[in-house]
Amino acid sequence: MEKNWFNSFTVAVALTLVSLYTYSLNLPFFHLLELKSYDFKVRSRGERPLTGQVVIVAVDEKSLKEKGRWPWPRTFMADLTDKISQAGAAVIGFDIFFPERDRYVPFTTVKEAAKKKDLSGINSEKLIEWMQEVGDSDRLFSESILRSERTVLGYFVYSEGDRARDKAEKLTAEEMELLDFSQYPILQRFDDPANPVPLRRMASVGLSLPEFVNAANSAGYVSFVPEVDGIVRWVPMVMQLKEFLFPPLSLQMLKEATQLPLAVRVAPFGVDGLKLGDSVFPTSETGDFLVNYFGPAFTFTHYSATDVLDGRVGKKELENKIILVGGTAAGIHDIHTSPYGPLYPGVEVHASVIENLIQQDYLLRPEWLSVFDIAMILASGILLGWISTHFKAYAMAVMLVLGVGGYLAFDFYLFTQKGLWINTIYPVFTQIFVYSGITVFKFGFEEREKRFIKGAFSQYLAPAVVNQLMDNPALLKLGGERKTITSFFSDVAGFSSISEKLKPEELVHLLNNYLTEMTDIIKKYEGTVDKFEGDAIIAFFGAPISYEDHAKRTCFVAIEMQNRLAELRVKWKQEGKHELFMRIGVNTGPAVVGNMGSLTRMDYTMMGDSVNLSARLEGVNKQYKTETMISQFTYEGAKDYIEVRELDLIRVVGKNEPVKIFELLDRKGKVDPKKMEVLNFYNQGYELYKNRMWNEAAECFEKALTIDETDGPSLTFFERCITFQVHPPSDEWDGVFSMGVK
Repeated sequence: MEKNWFNSFTVAVALTLVSLYTYSLNLPFFHLLELKSYDFKVRSRGERPLTGQVVIVAVDEKSLKEKGRWPWPRTFMADLTDKISQAGAAVIGFDIFFPERDRYVPFTTVKEAAKKKDLSGINSEKLIEWMQEVGDSDRLFSESILRSERTVLGYFVYSEGDRARDKAEKLTAEEMELLDFSQYPILQRFDDPANPVPLRRMASVGLSLPEFVNAANSAGYVSFVPEVDGIVRWVPMVMQLKEFLFPPLSLQMLKEATQLPLAVRVAPFGVDGLKLGDSVFPTSETGDFLVNYFGPAFTFTHYSATDVLDGRVGKKELENKIILVGGTAAGIHDIHTSPYGPLYPGVEVHASVIENLIQQDYLLRPEWLSVFDIAMILASGILLGWISTHFKAYAMAVMLVLGVGGYLAFDFYLFTQKGLWINTIYPVFTQIFVYSGITVFKFGFEEREKRFIKGAFSQYLAPAVVNQLMDNPALLKLGGERKTITSFFSDVAGFSSISEKLKPEELVHLLNNYLTEMTDIIKKYEGTVDKFEGDAIIAFFGAPISYEDHAKRTCFVAIEMQNRLAELRVKWKQEGKHELFMRIGVNTGPAVVGNMGSLTRMDYTMMGDSVNLSARLEGVNKQYKTETMISQFTYEGAKDYIEVRELDLIRVVGKNEPVKIFELLDRKGKVDPKKMEVLNFYNQGYELYKNRMWNEAAECFEKALTIDETDGPSLTFFERCITFQVHPPSDEWDGVFSMGVK
């Protein structure tokens, strides 16, 4: 028969932990599935309402058909800018680059100018100069930009992860000067200058002609960072070039439209949000913004650029609007892939971001959601495991369907109603994975166990009893009782290195001598020796004989053990033998005590969280360089009989709730004067430490160490204060110290 702990629930827990480990690896396959599930949720919720404040003037197929192929003469762009400005637009943003000089000669412009000027008597050289001046379309465009007083230009970014960056030209001093006025006007950095927060970096940029950039109100980058599947879901809102931080086109346009101050805050952990006036925009720690799309391509209002140029679209359609000018024609090559599919205009991504910021309508994927994901994975698997111990196979299948369906409904609710992107794939995968594992286990192991029980007991037990055992084999387990006891764990410090230096016979003799002396003290106070594990002694007080003062007895045992071991060290040193030092951990609390083991071999032993804490405290002595440590629960039961020193409020490995710990010093009134002087400075320092007064606390601990340089707790807190002076804990620090090892 299988061991009673090996059942469908433990299988479920094991498989849940496997799923959790898989989650921590962030495997590409699962990551891609999660991205696709995100896209499905975006498409499933459908189109969402717009404010109508963001309008796109598009260089579309109609525009190319009527005005000619791209790129257009700059006179067209100048005329387009003038028309939009005259219509009363709030701001004009160009998602188009103008990196080269215009190669077209605007004959119409020259012809109209010639009608107004007397050209008689001008020689050919002067005539050519005049024509070049009049026909300088780049000058005309820059003048229209300057005239508009509301234009924001876009520029392209070569990021440090971009393969094309190697082909990009390095930025000149002139280009850096052009970019200077486009950086974040307000920057608050609280990260370490020597180890700054890693942000997305620019390797180089592609700017429009200097006269255009100088004429514009500002400029912003228009580059995206598609994910592994090529889909644009996140847009960087902060990019770094040298020590400067820059915003994208969308933010620059909002700043110009609202005339509100734009700021970015960089905390020690990363970007801590962007701020425009009183509005705060959430980003990831790297400064990326999750685009909350409003619908498929062409959801926003699009006006053909040719209609604006010809006056068919004007003040009525454009007044007080945020105007994005961009290309949507296939030949302009500004087409991307969104969660709604391919052929999504890049200019509409910028429109989506601006609309998100106007409506303050965000999708959030904050860092704390990872904790939520982990909780969902654990809950999904463990709950299914618990259900498996109470229901039959067909009910399990129903529960699986309800569990998966319920989680997906909850996931979709959070996404559509609360704007939270939680993990879809892993909790669902966990449920299916755990269900499959439980099904295999039940078929391969539990059915075999039932056959064993039936064969072993059917000859001398009633069929009804046999059937009950088959349904619940755990009824065959050995029992115990729940009692409040004080558990004791001790270990010899550095025993492994000592054992390597001794012959086997010498080691056995030394160990037997030590264990005998210590065990006699335990028996003196009516304690129960649970077991010996090498040099370790595990014991408990309060069972099987019950007595109320088990906490006091255990403390007296620990004190006498340490005193006796000190006497033995003097003796061993005189005999030329190794000296032993012992660490002790003591805790009081409820535990299960009784006969545990197999049907043929059992031990009277203890189990429970309180027992585990005792074991942890024994090891924690190493961190504070102490010999005997007790918990707050033991202290409460023995405080009238013992002298202690408060050490810390800690969180041990495997426990969430913090525990106050104490160093056990001696019986009441037995501490020597020198030790009391040390304790006086230590206690002062410890109170200052709890109040985050690191310098003053360190001075007190240093005074304690001048009296006794071997005082472990004073040295521990002195070192900790020195560390906190340089790297203080966060403002949320509650004084709890988390132990990193057992």
